[in-house]
Amino acid sequence: MAEINRAAKALIRRESDGRYLVLTCSLWPENPRRSQQPDLPGGTIEPGERIEEGLLREVQEETGLQLSPGVLQLGYCFTRLRDDGVSNSFLLFTAETSGEATITLSWEHESYQWMTAKEVLDLSIRSPYPEMFQHLHTVGLLV
Repeated sequence: MAEINRAAKALIRRESDGRYLVLTCSLWPENPRRSQQPDLPGGTIEPGERIEEGLLREVQEETGLQLSPGVLQLGYCFTRLRDDGVSNSFLLFTAETSGEATITLSWEHESYQWMTAKEVLDLSIRSPYPEMFQHLHTVGLLV
């Protein structure tokens, strides 16, 4: 049976001012591609875990935000087959949070900021985020 890895991230919009939450990864010498780079909350979905449940768990662990499943909207997904036969599926959701949205970071991230849509679109961030952000902008989910 083929191995399938699933991951999900969330682009979270603060309702009060329309800004989006962008994290900065902690220093990870063993993973220079992510070390101290822009990131979104989310991560690996555990075996047997529903994608939305896993994403909500990851968002809460990494930011302290407790989102409800009803605020998640799938905005982009893709699957990549690696040379070793493992399939990686990645889903990007959008979500909105109301109120002041107090952020409590985990060890995985060292800082965060709330950015405008233009700032998100202009981010120097690893692939495939720029392509995903442009798609979200085109379909009206990053405005």
